[in-house]
Amino acid sequence: MKVAIHNSARELRGSERQTLLLAAGLMGRGHDVAVSCDPRAPLWQALLREGVRTTAVRPRGDLDVWNFARFVLWLRRERPDVLLLATWKRIPVAVLAARLAGVPRVVVRLGIPRRIGKSRALSLAFRRGVHALVVNSPDVRDRWVAATPGVPRGGVHLVLNAVEPVTPGPRRLHAELHVPGGTRLVVSAGGLEERKGFDVLLDAFARMGERRAWLVIAGDGPDASGLRERADRLGLGERVRFLGHRRDMPEVLASADVFVLASRKDSLANVMLEAMSLGVPVVATDTGGVPLALGGDPPAGWVVPVREPEALADVLGQLLDSAPADVAARTEEARRRIREWFSVERMVKDVEAVLRPESP
Repeated sequence: MKVAIHNSARELRGSERQTLLLAAGLMGRGHDVAVSCDPRAPLWQALLREGVRTTAVRPRGDLDVWNFARFVLWLRRERPDVLLLATWKRIPVAVLAARLAGVPRVVVRLGIPRRIGKSRALSLAFRRGVHALVVNSPDVRDRWVAATPGVPRGGVHLVLNAVEPVTPGPRRLHAELHVPGGTRLVVSAGGLEERKGFDVLLDAFARMGERRAWLVIAGDGPDASGLRERADRLGLGERVRFLGHRRDMPEVLASADVFVLASRKDSLANVMLEAMSLGVPVVATDTGGVPLALGGDPPAGWVVPVREPEALADVLGQLLDSAPADVAARTEEARRRIREWFSVERMVKDVEAVLRPESP
């Protein structure tokens, strides 16, 4: 099978990491894969390191006729069996390009719930040009089906995210930050933006009182300065550290006593899965794929309501005060789920089945 993939993102975040794993995995299964992406984006270099063919030819602005025409010509030269659109942007123009180029199948992969809304271009694209949609959590699937029944016509397919086995790194963060002895580290990571809920996490941490714990936040984004100001207003001082973007997340996660995902809206955060794979206790809000990943019997972590700092503070306090044996059962279940539910091989095979032209 010949597969063309388009990803328009400029950052290497969850969706882009899945694109990378999928492209390399499909190549490993004998498929011819080419990825259209921004050569200035980290994804470009990551794909090259994996030996994946790339092109800078891609649809840009909806009124950018020149690049649209170049993308059509590229698709005609490639003659893929399927075009996978791995980001939300440019879906209408990319679908139209695929149609003009004679691409027989178009599949879209979405990581968070989306609404077509009143956009005629999006509605037409999904009704007439998108053959199937891949989502990564039951929550995203159910929201999509409820909001847009019958779109796309080939159905909505649930394929869980994958995570590569993470090698535990040394616990360097304590020395780097000069953390006092006996202090526990509560770690969180992600884009510093409203939907990720770092403001809620700061409020929860402030409610925990003077426990011997520091909060460490890795990531960058538009809300960075506002979150620092919020931490100052809450009087958290040096007990909260903002690390900015980090390339050594395995080492950061390995230093954590607890990992927290406080998102208002999310799907299935890769960094949460990585923390689970390392045996770090995980607390996350009840959104997207979190209940699937952490809930159930036996549980694999701690799930708390969205936007409730009191509840988050209570669970974090209880967890930091718990005996190691009480925590070990959940972290071991988390590791089992990573091995059995979130493997790269399983994800690639499941997406491959949706991409095939003979799929429903």
